[in-house]
Amino acid sequence: MVDRSIALEALGALCTGNVTSVQKQASPAGLSRENLQAGPRQNLSIKLLIPTVIDGDEHCSHYSQVSRFMDSCGGAASPALDEAVDHIKKNLIIDEEEFFDPEHDNDFTKLTETETYWRGGEKYERPCGWYRFGLKKPSKACDVNTLSQVLDKYCGNTWLGTTYRGTQSSPGEWPVSYHGTSKKGAGGIIGDHYEPGSRQAYGRGIYSTPEISVAIRFATKFTSSKNGKTYKVILQNRINPVFREKHNNDLYWLVPIPKGTSKAEKQEMVERAIRPYGLLLKEV
Repeated sequence: MVDRSIALEALGALCTGNVTSVQKQASPAGLSRENLQAGPRQNLSIKLLIPTVIDGDEHCSHYSQVSRFMDSCGGAASPALDEAVDHIKKNLIIDEEEFFDPEHDNDFTKLTETETYWRGGEKYERPCGWYRFGLKKPSKACDVNTLSQVLDKYCGNTWLGTTYRGTQSSPGEWPVSYHGTSKKGAGGIIGDHYEPGSRQAYGRGIYSTPEISVAIRFATKFTSSKNGKTYKVILQNRINPVFREKHNNDLYWLVPIPKGTSKAEKQEMVERAIRPYGLLLKEV
């Protein structure tokens, strides 16, 4: 079992920030000199997790690393960054009771695959070798006033499937994807800097993959200050097939986000198209 404090460090690595919780701040240890000097903190909720990861990616100059990622996608030409920006670290705070879902924590570290699993009509590669911290579903799963009627069947919790079942899909659920966002390593599978045009492979937006063996190549890596161990971290998501594009023989899934999309529009696109439900950690 991995300690929850390591999960907070993992979130910080994903979001290019320092993450604490209201529970830790309320404890005597939370009054440490480091926390008192951290300055104002930005609230981080489940709904804002992927937009915050995108924001962290935008605030880190990694043109050469992104180029390496695109080269690994079949020799595609290097994309261009929207603009060069400096590395900025944020101070973030979460409410652990509203963010984590311990009921869906799962230790896959000793698991080996013996059967074929399906989720949302797609083959599901379980995260063997990883420890999963369950993430709570958004309190408002969808807004029928902003989404078209074709999405009605995805409202509520059907997108997440049925709990504690076998190998088969449930009606109306979304397939599983994995999301690696290394900003210091290989550039990640989040292509927020990709611009449409002849010089890029698939388009600008959020990239994920149904194959965890692919995502691990682009996973964020960090060394814990709690135990000195090094981990890789990726997000386990459900992705809405209505808003997904498949590329490279189904190896990469893209949620398009056009250039010039406002922050509010981007958040709405993310919420309706891709939702994280697991934070995966693997000791390396």
